[in-house]
Amino acid sequence: MTNKLAETYNEKNAVKYRWNQLDSMMETEKLDVVVVYGKGIITQYGFLYYFGGYYPILRPGFIIYAKGQEPISYYTTRADSYLAKKMGFVNDARFLGTGDVIHSEADLYQHIGELINSYEPTKVGVVGLESMMSGSQSSMFKNLLDAEVLDITSNIEKIKSIKSPDEQEGIRQSYSLALESFEEFKNAIRPGRTSAEIAADIEKIARGKGAIDTLIFVEEGPYFLRKATSDKITNNSVVTAYVELIDENGYWVEKGGLFTVGDVSNEELELAQSCVNAIKEIQQTLKPGIPINTVSKIIYKHTAKLDVNMGIWHGHGIGVDHDLPILTDTDTSLFEEDMVISVHPNYSDKQEKYGVSIADVFIITKDGAESLSQGAYDIIKL
Repeated sequence: MTNKLAETYNEKNAVKYRWNQLDSMMETEKLDVVVVYGKGIITQYGFLYYFGGYYPILRPGFIIYAKGQEPISYYTTRADSYLAKKMGFVNDARFLGTGDVIHSEADLYQHIGELINSYEPTKVGVVGLESMMSGSQSSMFKNLLDAEVLDITSNIEKIKSIKSPDEQEGIRQSYSLALESFEEFKNAIRPGRTSAEIAADIEKIARGKGAIDTLIFVEEGPYFLRKATSDKITNNSVVTAYVELIDENGYWVEKGGLFTVGDVSNEELELAQSCVNAIKEIQQTLKPGIPINTVSKIIYKHTAKLDVNMGIWHGHGIGVDHDLPILTDTDTSLFEEDMVISVHPNYSDKQEKYGVSIADVFIITKDGAESLSQGAYDIIKL
């Protein structure tokens, strides 16, 4: 870890918090062993990194933690076991498998099952048992264990949804890199350039300053959520631009905004302004105790007269990978203090000729919400 990171983010305290929360959950649920399963892709890396500090590229990994014992991790290549020891939090990182990205887990299950059974557990909790493992993998895993096997993914998601002060600082740090990378859109977006060329400029900054994974989106038209293409930015358009990245501390963040190129129609500007107005009201409204679907209601309020199609859901928890809550139209559960969420209104006109989206990350505080963009949502005219 670099000196810059150490100055602003206490990783040791953050990791201690996570494992203490896990111990408390195991005590409550009367679990003897916990198995953390994951893969090295966005939306599946989070559990492994959260507890182990390392995730492989594409391949799977396991962390086995028996109450009162040191955790043990397993990977399917010798390279991954080496890197997990060098970069992660679990000292005992082992190798067993073929390394193939599709079938490499099969050789692991028998060995891991034998290890878990050696602890003579009564109840074993598995993260990802029903959500990330395939049906055959899940069945095989349960059949190998001489214990009651429970899916505890939701328990760990709950732990991950509430961030300690050290974790919040890590997220702020990641967001500062996202903001710095996002600023380059002002120089990179111009008519005649392809989205791939623009994304490469942003990628150079993000990767050059330590990001370990990125998604860069920059598109005009109804929906932005696609990998960079050879499509060229035209004149007289609204452009949606996003930086999503994992900084070297493991935290995933999102920053999105709107740009206008040339003269834009009043209809497009009205759509873009409604997006800005929605996220501004959301920032002012967010606080502990309000229903999660309040975000949805605000977005629909600001688009009621525009007759729009919604693109993607309205946001989600953010941290080490995507977290709870998911900001849907129907979730009436309540925001809690120390949740950290990404909000990203996204919609197009009904004919799907043009669209808009903005993203910001908010830390839910005792009295409201801290915007990591600091409320800078203005449409940027180029």
